[in-house]
Amino acid sequence: MDWSVFFILIFAIAFCVAYIYFGYYQDYKRNPKEFTRSIIGMPLGMLARTFDLEALDEKLKDWANGKTPKEK
Repeated sequence: MDWSVFFILIFAIAFCVAYIYFGYYQDYKRNPKEFTRSIIGMPLGMLARTFDLEALDEKLKDWANGKTPKEK
């Protein structure tokens, strides 16, 4: 692997970590459980919607928002 590719990859990873840390740290401090659900549920829901899995997308939204079937 070329050294320039290695440094670009390290920079991209550091940039993403810094972005998430400084952008979402206050949300994480406020409610870590909700933050974790949002970070996991959002990309998975987008993938489910992309592949026309709307039922799975709805379940992921409900899970990420902490809703139960009775609250609907």
